[in-house]
Amino acid sequence: MPYDSGLISYAAFASLALATKKHGSSLGWSALPPRRVLQVLGWALLALSAIVAVARLGPALGVTAWIGQMCVAAALLVLMLSWRPRLSAILAGVSLVCALFTAIH
Repeated sequence: MPYDSGLISYAAFASLALATKKHGSSLGWSALPPRRVLQVLGWALLALSAIVAVARLGPALGVTAWIGQMCVAAALLVLMLSWRPRLSAILAGVSLVCALFTAIH
C-alpha cells in the first residue's frame, strides 16, 4: 500500500495545527507564514492526499485507504504535538519530501 497519502495528510494536519494560535505560537518561530496561508495550505494538502490515494488505488479502495491513513496521521500529529512540538513541525516538511520521493519511485 502506498504511503504517499498518509505522509501528505500528516503535513496537512500539521499546517492546520500551526494555523491555530496555540500551536503556532508555541514553537516560537517568527518566520511562520500568516495563519490564513497555513489554513489554505492545509486544506489543499488534504485534497491532494485524497487525489493521490484515489489515483493510486481507485475510488473504492482509495477513499478507504485515505481515511485510514488520515486517521493515523492525525493521531501521530496529536502525540507529537504533546511530546515534541518543534519536531512535529519539522517532520511535516520531511513527510512532504518523503511523499515526493515515494511518488517518483
